[in-house]
Amino acid sequence: MEKEPASKVTNRLASGYLLVFFIVIAQGCGTLVHHKVEKGDTLYSIGFYYGQDYRDIAQWNDIASPYSLHAGQWLRVAPPEKEWWEGRKLQNNNKPPKSDSHNNKKKTIARAGASGNKSKSSYPVKSKSVRTEDDADTYYDLASPVRRWHWPSNGVLLNPKSKFSERNKGIDIKGKQGQPIRAAAAGKIVYSGNGLIGYGRLIIVKHNKTYLSAYAHNESVLVKEGDVVKQGQQIARMGQTPEKQILLHFEIRKNGKPVDPLRFLSR
Repeated sequence: MEKEPASKVTNRLASGYLLVFFIVIAQGCGTLVHHKVEKGDTLYSIGFYYGQDYRDIAQWNDIASPYSLHAGQWLRVAPPEKEWWEGRKLQNNNKPPKSDSHNNKKKTIARAGASGNKSKSSYPVKSKSVRTEDDADTYYDLASPVRRWHWPSNGVLLNPKSKFSERNKGIDIKGKQGQPIRAAAAGKIVYSGNGLIGYGRLIIVKHNKTYLSAYAHNESVLVKEGDVVKQGQQIARMGQTPEKQILLHFEIRKNGKPVDPLRFLSR
């Protein structure tokens, strides 16, 4: 058998090394920590998918409230390098202070917002004039904690003894096709769509600055993005997974990170 010329072997090795080099460079440039915005994406759904707080993603990408996105936009979805981040904070600290008139307006808004904290109801406190400091939402006090979580649907809890983990991010409730899915707490619909792989028709509800809840594999959705919902309000009908299991997959996220729903739901 004839031996391959040494020049061809050298060229092949060089090509291989060059390919590895470009892969390393691509990783170093952050191509593996960016997301291309698709139609229907929201900052909340992107943060949910990557396990990041939506506010962090907004800050990493200089996106201001109300967090508008457009298809084709590239977003950083992982923390930037320490040097880059320190430089950004230094740049922000060197910005000129805002005028006194602006600060006075901000204080007035804060006082107006505080007046809405007197209500002890877990339902939204609506106001036409109050704007929260978080993202200009007007539906209720984002600083209010969720005092009690309700089960999102009836049925059989699958694998109740399985331990919560980064892989097993929520719980599965087995039920009947089309049965009601209800909001576990009062909040605002910040995502309704089927753009997240593995979740089917998904709804994400924002309850306050800290908590989101998610409802996956819905047969049909009864709400749209921007809707305000009360605790226990029906928001969807139960559907099935790609494996033909009829169930609701339910998650709670705290500051973008999944937490065990069984710690919050009554037994």
